[in-house]
Amino acid sequence: MIRFNSDYCEGAHPRILERLVETNLVQTAGYGEDEFCTNAAKLIREACKAPSADVHFLVGGTQTNLIAISCALRSHQGVLSAVTGHINTHETGSIEATGHKVLTLPHIDGKLSASDISRYVSAHRSDVTREHTVMPKMVYISNSTELGAVYTKRELAEISHICHENGLYLFMDGARLGYALMADDSDLELSDIAALCDIFYIGGTKVGALFGEALVITNNELKPDFRYIMKQRGAMLAKGRLLGLHFEAL
Repeated sequence: MIRFNSDYCEGAHPRILERLVETNLVQTAGYGEDEFCTNAAKLIREACKAPSADVHFLVGGTQTNLIAISCALRSHQGVLSAVTGHINTHETGSIEATGHKVLTLPHIDGKLSASDISRYVSAHRSDVTREHTVMPKMVYISNSTELGAVYTKRELAEISHICHENGLYLFMDGARLGYALMADDSDLELSDIAALCDIFYIGGTKVGALFGEALVITNNELKPDFRYIMKQRGAMLAKGRLLGLHFEAL
């Protein structure tokens, strides 16, 4: 049977397997502090044209979503998402399990609009009893979406503007980012995403890696102590070199 779900229905790109064999007996520091992770992070910063970005390597998408969102929000804050968003439909309530509510919005093919985000935030702030409800502080978008649509540069710029105007973080789930960037109708580059999002990730699991997501943080507010949170959440892989090797090869 041939499965068209994504590339995680099979193993890995042959070049990744070759690199794993080539470097198998090379000894390095653990926990992502090795030369392979360092070089992979450098390559990603260069591709994103974001020299001051922090890059962290994690194993999977749900883990990356959970840690990125929970690290950015205070206990009374929530994250806006399309009803179809992965964090709302397909991650077993992982965000709510950290104490943060997913605040759902309508969508078109899984995409949020700047106008819907603006209306939600305005309604919250104009409510005289707003302290009794969850404060929206982050916007979560998927690119490509769970329904296969991709954001245009204009759409992303409009959402980014609304977020920054209202003090919201913009987070892009990039589990399928490789598909979105290579879509025939896409006009986005990695550098655009780095410039317009506060935090996003480049998915490896669905584009030829055995596992791995590269989380890119461009907003300085979200950078401090991130590795503490990774460790606390069980996301700091002892043999972190494996993640760096995957992204070097990709």
